[in-house]
Amino acid sequence: MLTKLQINNLAIIENIEINFADGFTVLTGGTGAGKSLVIDSLSLLLGSRASMELIRTGEEKASIKGYFKIHNNRLAAFLDKLDISFIDDELEIERVITKSKSIVRVNGNIISLGDLNKISKYLADIHNQFDFEKILNEDNYLDIIDGFSYDLTTTYINDYQTLLSEFKNKKNAYEELVERKRKIDERRDFYEYQLKELQGLNLIEGEEEEIEEKISLLQNYDKIYSLSQEANEIIHSDFLDKLYELNRLLKSLSKYQNKYDEPIEKIDNHYYELDDLLQELVKGFNNIEYDPNELNDLQNRSSELNSIKHKYKKSIPELIEYINELESSVGEKSNIDIDIEDAKIAMNDAFNKCLTKGKDLSIVRQKLATSIEKELKRNLSDLLLNVNFKIAFNNENDEKESILKENGIDTVDFLIETNVGEGLKPLAKIISGGEASRIMLAFKAIFIKANKVSTVIFDEIDTGISGEAAESVANKIKEISLASQVIAITHMPQVASKSDHHILISKSVKNDRTYTSIKELDLDGKIKEIAHLISGGKVTEKQLEYAKEMVLK
Repeated sequence: MLTKLQINNLAIIENIEINFADGFTVLTGGTGAGKSLVIDSLSLLLGSRASMELIRTGEEKASIKGYFKIHNNRLAAFLDKLDISFIDDELEIERVITKSKSIVRVNGNIISLGDLNKISKYLADIHNQFDFEKILNEDNYLDIIDGFSYDLTTTYINDYQTLLSEFKNKKNAYEELVERKRKIDERRDFYEYQLKELQGLNLIEGEEEEIEEKISLLQNYDKIYSLSQEANEIIHSDFLDKLYELNRLLKSLSKYQNKYDEPIEKIDNHYYELDDLLQELVKGFNNIEYDPNELNDLQNRSSELNSIKHKYKKSIPELIEYINELESSVGEKSNIDIDIEDAKIAMNDAFNKCLTKGKDLSIVRQKLATSIEKELKRNLSDLLLNVNFKIAFNNENDEKESILKENGIDTVDFLIETNVGEGLKPLAKIISGGEASRIMLAFKAIFIKANKVSTVIFDEIDTGISGEAAESVANKIKEISLASQVIAITHMPQVASKSDHHILISKSVKNDRTYTSIKELDLDGKIKEIAHLISGGKVTEKQLEYAKEMVLK
């Protein structure tokens, strides 16, 4: 649960601290006093995006700190992955907003906004006006259903999406092969001509370099022969004998000075190696021959290779690879039809696996939907909405590719009958504002119970409700607070009267600046504030008596 909230330099809030307790806490106050800023602060702590426009005029930064006390093994495991200490189930979250950036700290450690959003799932659920839009938009219905057993459905969804990705990859591979065969069939004669031409050249990788080296030798034969003969004369001179004699003298010197030991060892190690090398050189010099016919043949081959490279705009290794491609496409090695059939089998297998997992997910969702329908009807009845409600699964019967959607195979609609005999109709088309508020509250009540939400924050969920319906909403919020901490902004005396704790938010002007202040009301203060909510203006004795009766009953 949330135990404390500190807000500094956020819009008209300069510096306030609010302590929260278990049970049901309401926040009331005049329009523009800062109630919504408290909710905005909580939203920021739970991962919403920050705007520099929130910084109080004249200040460089705004900051919000929230202190939570929560025991949750999954949260502890996630914090451990982030190397964040989590001692005595206490969590401190801080958001700092500057004019250039927003900083998130959890127990003193800077983390990303994405990680904060993952942490916040374990801390609280905020209801705001956007939630009304969610139940009026069928694109959100699957998410709403999945949310009632998030851990269970997430496992199925992740497995399904992995299989869906595999199917898409197999499908792309199959379609690429089909397209390749189509292009081959369109240009088969041309490809066969290219294959015949290239095969006739007997291309060998590395041949070019070998030809160039031989051409260079033959074109420079005179220079090479002259230099090699000169080198040959040196080799056959007595320098190797002199090296041997030098080594003998050093060995004699080493008897008197050991500094010659290392040079002697090096000469010994390399003498015979050098002798072998010289013999190889001599053999090479003796094998140098000039053949004008060979030079002509090599130059013709080089010209032939350059011509084919220019024609195909490919190097010799690339042309050899292209020959292999042509052989596998139109040559004797062609097996594209077999590849297409294999790819089709693999694609169909991947489709069936994904479809099976999608059906498993659908069964889980339909079981959840049945439970939701039953629980929702009970909650709606508590909220004085005696309606018929059904979650309709409009899944395709044909097992074709279009059935595989990003989040499963399901297409759902929320149907409701608000008047007996009118029949079930889409929720989004017939619901009114006050009914939407109560339906949303009914959904929330189930969600909170199913997911054991620690803290629930309601931002004017009572909008558009009055009279007996308002009393039913107040009772339902009170019921929720028996299992979860509830914090609610309200204008309704019925809701405020059910609270365990009442915080009044007000604003004042000092020295041409607006300031927000908070005050936790005692019983007498609570009665006066509820009387004010009843009257909307000047409070009478009768209204005070009625307020007292509401609070104490």
